[in-house]
Amino acid sequence: MKRYVWSLAALLFAAVAFAGQFSIIHFNDVYEIQPIHHGKYGGAARVATLIKELGGQANLILFSGDAFSPSTMSSVFKGKQMVDVFNQLGLDYATYGNHEFDFGPEVAAQRVKESKFTWVATNLLNKRTGSPLAGAARWAMVDWNGVKVGIIGLIDNWLELTSPGPDAQYLDFVETGRKYAKMLKAKGAEVVIALTHMDMVHDEELAAKVPEIDLILGGHDHAPMWKVVNGTLIWKTGADWVHLAQLKVFTVPGLKPVVVPTEYTVDASIPEDPAMQKVVAKYAAALDQALNKVIGETKVPLDARRKVVRRQESNIGDLIADAIRAYAKADCAIQNGGGIRTDQVYGPGKLTKKDILAILPFGNVVISVKVSGKDLLAALENGVSQWERTKGRFPQVSGITYVFDPTRPAGHRILKVMVNGQPLDPNKTYVCAINDYMGRGGDGYTMFKNAPRVIDERNGKLLAQVVIDYIKAHSPVAPKVEGRIVIKK
Repeated sequence: MKRYVWSLAALLFAAVAFAGQFSIIHFNDVYEIQPIHHGKYGGAARVATLIKELGGQANLILFSGDAFSPSTMSSVFKGKQMVDVFNQLGLDYATYGNHEFDFGPEVAAQRVKESKFTWVATNLLNKRTGSPLAGAARWAMVDWNGVKVGIIGLIDNWLELTSPGPDAQYLDFVETGRKYAKMLKAKGAEVVIALTHMDMVHDEELAAKVPEIDLILGGHDHAPMWKVVNGTLIWKTGADWVHLAQLKVFTVPGLKPVVVPTEYTVDASIPEDPAMQKVVAKYAAALDQALNKVIGETKVPLDARRKVVRRQESNIGDLIADAIRAYAKADCAIQNGGGIRTDQVYGPGKLTKKDILAILPFGNVVISVKVSGKDLLAALENGVSQWERTKGRFPQVSGITYVFDPTRPAGHRILKVMVNGQPLDPNKTYVCAINDYMGRGGDGYTMFKNAPRVIDERNGKLLAQVVIDYIKAHSPVAPKVEGRIVIKK
């Protein structure tokens, strides 16, 4: 358990008479209801226990977006499991994250209807009706423990990275935040809280330009972080319930409230709440059943054998790379062969979700990066650099054809590269779709680590789901080895 207690707060405790106080529980970016990292951290049932220990519904429980996707469960239940868990936890208010719209505005609206808590979207509207998108409230005011609390929900302009529909209208977060914070103050709010789903730099801008906001509880950044700007605390708890935050708010006449946050680590030392465990177990059992659902058909054997996907062109490697390239609308795509598992051949015949999740088991998401032709060549050189050792970095590709000689020294094996039928231009910038593991420099793909993102790790869709969707759209599939990768004999 970590604790952050400001020295300023200690001074004020000694010098100021507080007008009122209340407690908040906050979390953001939750994708899994079961524990993660081999059961070490997180899990809704542990969180339920911890919330009860911290006073339960005496706290104002707030969430800063991203729950409906991406996860294996969400690929089946489209976020319904998250709403059921949040309802059970007693969540009070939430704002949208970009992943709330991965399944389209109709699914988002259905999830909002199922919620026993209130979604708040202040700068994301339906341009036809002028109301917040998908049935959210524009703002909220609540009397909590004798303190009037105003709540707004603000987002970054990430609409092009998800699927909010043609009626979605984005409003500037600073102008809108200022307008509604002032309105809530005029209505008597003693504390105005902005639930945000933005990059930290935009939370900082909001705090700097809108002093009427007293506390910013953010999401979108997955790591725990905090900062004070213009006297306003910006707090992000981090992703997937590895941590849970309780923030005690003390109102001060004529001044900003004093906020004293405490961060708790959610680990196996916390027992599971029995009632929540029943909810989680219900979805886990249903998931097992749902994974056997047929998603399409292959007319040819799909070769996921280790000795193929890590050494030569594979038809399933082609299919996966084609799927992520199409999803990202990229010039090309590279999938590391080591991310393709099971060491089996599938079909001809029906394909299930379970098949694809077994083939792509790591929970990676699809991202896209801007890279020079020089860096793209370096990526391919890295991919074939350990060919003789059958390493997982071997590159399955789409939009690219390449010729390599495995007898040459590593780093000098690529003989020819074509991108969409044209010779690779070392000075040209290409958009390349990859998975987030490669984006972190995994398997030696360090050239992607700091490459500018078009679709970043927080906005990408689950790799397995991208492939599932692609198979559904193109079934029956019949990928064939077509000379994308040529090994010089």
